[in-house]
Amino acid sequence: MTTAHLVCLTLPYARFPLERGLEGVARAGYQYVGLGWPHQGEDPLGLDPEGSLVGQAQELCTQYHLTPVVIGRGPISVSNRAEDLKRRIDVAKALGAKTIQTAGAGGYKRFPDEPLDPDTFRKAHEAFVKDLQVAGSYAQEQGIVLALKPHTGNTATAAHLARLLPEIDRPSVKACYDPGNVHFYEGISPEDDFPAIADQTDEIVAKDHTGPRAERHFPIPGEGDIDWTRIFTTAQNTGFQGAVVIERVDGTGGQISPEELDDRIVRARNNLMTLLENAGFQIE
Repeated sequence: MTTAHLVCLTLPYARFPLERGLEGVARAGYQYVGLGWPHQGEDPLGLDPEGSLVGQAQELCTQYHLTPVVIGRGPISVSNRAEDLKRRIDVAKALGAKTIQTAGAGGYKRFPDEPLDPDTFRKAHEAFVKDLQVAGSYAQEQGIVLALKPHTGNTATAAHLARLLPEIDRPSVKACYDPGNVHFYEGISPEDDFPAIADQTDEIVAKDHTGPRAERHFPIPGEGDIDWTRIFTTAQNTGFQGAVVIERVDGTGGQISPEELDDRIVRARNNLMTLLENAGFQIE
């Protein structure tokens, strides 16, 4: 029986302080947390592994008995992407996290109707590959994975990722599969798409989606259009042993109270534990 780590990001609590997110995640019964996404408009970690932000995050995680597993890419600039990623790798290592979740070169000036022209996209793709080769080599030295998730552009689908990873050609750069993003941005079946990258996937984002392409409706995982039984069965059949990450539970958005978010991430945890167990996973 393979093992999956059920992780909740603090991202659902983005309107509130980091501590309120960590408190909610801990109270909901999670052992593992993902952080590094903005809270109240500010990155809570920064790029200095010895800085006060990282120290405060470490103290709070210890206080709430949470283990950081994944962090977001943070304030990475395109003009200095490789060096910024290297600094974020140092932050991940300081926190004890194993994975930095990021995306590729996007494909739009404005989603969903204004794609980049081919020459602009080609240049963005080439620069991204070079930067990830540099950062990927450093990540390998530090024991950190850079996990690329579908988000239009050169990571849009499993097929795109399957072409991109060999081009980067760094063992530390892997896939982070996000069925909800594939359904939302591309309007295709993630259940049919996932097998093309499942054996190179380090992390699965348990983001659900309801409706057609570009409809902003992200329900609690297990309560939308995604067939998680198929997703998790594919993962099980390819030997996946990584993080399953709760990212969004906000439905169609709006001002959701922290108490309601607490309830929603509990429902997400319960739904996913059942789905993962039914697919043959042991859950940590």
